[in-house]
Amino acid sequence: MSLTMKRQLSDGVQESQEKRLQTSSKDYLAMLVSLIPGKEGKIPISYQTVTSVGRSRSCDITLAEPDISTLHCNLCLLDVNVDGEPRKLINIVDKSRNGTFINGSKLVRRDYILKNGDRVVFGRSCSFLFKYFVEDQIKGDVSSEIHQAPQESSSSFKKPMGLSQTLNKEPIRKALAPISFFDKYVAGKELGTGHYAIVKEAINKDSGDVVAVKIFHPQQNDDKKKTKQFRDETKILMSIKHTNIVKLIDRFVEPVSKSQIQTYLVLEKVSDGELFDRIVRKTKLRQDETRAIFKQILSGLKYLHDKNIIHRDIKPENILLSIRKRRFPQEPQLGPWDDDEMDITIKIADFGLAKFIGEMQFTNTLCGTPSYVAPEVLQKTGYCSKVDLWSAGVLLYVCLCGFPPFSDQLAPPSMREQILQGKFAFYSPYWDEIDDSVLHLISNLLLVNPAVRYTVNDTINHPWFSATEKLGGRMQLDRLSLEANRIPKTYSELSKIDHCNS
Repeated sequence: MSLTMKRQLSDGVQESQEKRLQTSSKDYLAMLVSLIPGKEGKIPISYQTVTSVGRSRSCDITLAEPDISTLHCNLCLLDVNVDGEPRKLINIVDKSRNGTFINGSKLVRRDYILKNGDRVVFGRSCSFLFKYFVEDQIKGDVSSEIHQAPQESSSSFKKPMGLSQTLNKEPIRKALAPISFFDKYVAGKELGTGHYAIVKEAINKDSGDVVAVKIFHPQQNDDKKKTKQFRDETKILMSIKHTNIVKLIDRFVEPVSKSQIQTYLVLEKVSDGELFDRIVRKTKLRQDETRAIFKQILSGLKYLHDKNIIHRDIKPENILLSIRKRRFPQEPQLGPWDDDEMDITIKIADFGLAKFIGEMQFTNTLCGTPSYVAPEVLQKTGYCSKVDLWSAGVLLYVCLCGFPPFSDQLAPPSMREQILQGKFAFYSPYWDEIDDSVLHLISNLLLVNPAVRYTVNDTINHPWFSATEKLGGRMQLDRLSLEANRIPKTYSELSKIDHCNS
């Protein structure tokens, strides 16, 4: 075959591919941004069902490096319903011998749904940044980015044939991919982990603000009713604005696979630790310090309860501290705090989490040893906002003496039975110097029958929080002496047994 005939055949193939692209690939969903030094450029990925990547010139994207397989991978278009909304996503399916790597990890299951900001490496040398075209991207920007796709003569990968002609003839409609977590934030170090989520630090790409992101473990994406409920309840939670409640900034639902999704909650970051750590460090808290802390906790709980939101998991690990330090020793303090502290703002965290992970799963994973859980939660008979007041009563008890009222160390009966029976006492000598007033308050918070248990308003209006701290005369309260070896000496010691970090 003569050279002229070969060229004519090649021109015919190119013309055929140009026509195919013009009729089937008017819109572009995503792009690969080259990270190869000296080979900068962007390759668009169309809405066609499968986009092939490999060394073969028959592939839609040709990579000429020696460690690239003839067909290295396929970029498959997926139609997935995420958070009640239809999305078009790219699932990368590895077909290679030398491997496809996502963010430094080799594809083990051989497929992966790509996210914005993923680094994709084919073999060892072809490195790209993956990006979806998102809602706020301007048409002109999309067109100009695609025009920068490198020509075959100056790069090791091939621009799809006929692309420039298509761009010149008509504008490209921008893709309607919703904003994802990875568009707005960069996740950083891990701050904590629990039964149903991990917490990481994250940075807002635009503002530079440091936030916390709670990343829930993957869930099945097959319950449309539950998905709608989550979405509606999130809107309520994001409307909450209160000084003593950690602000929920944003929520994202990201696909993990064809059948699983993952929820990302972006939260205000509170940097000065948990109330749990403060109790462990100090063994127990002073009455005036506890009173100042509890006034803020109750203020936050009242706000939630007035909006018909139950926290469901009040415990020291979910009470965060924002501490303003004194700049000089003579600077006046704004509360009964430690010598180096000017003021402390209490922040209630993890409110409404049962809404995100499901009632039954939530109650089953609250804690391996649920010393803060109300009796009605353990019985799974249905409950109201008064479960938060029971937990607040346990927390108040712990703050003042350094150990909880219910524990397997106090058996028999078992801790569960202690809670179900409301069996607790104020043990001597631990409570000898504590005001009777607060004992009265705790006794009315730890009532098994929620109908007679204090409400948040009853608690706020209790005399212990007023200037007059005594109730007028000593009350007949249960102060028991008990062998010292039956009671945990410190909350730190007890935490080794009963603490559950969720």
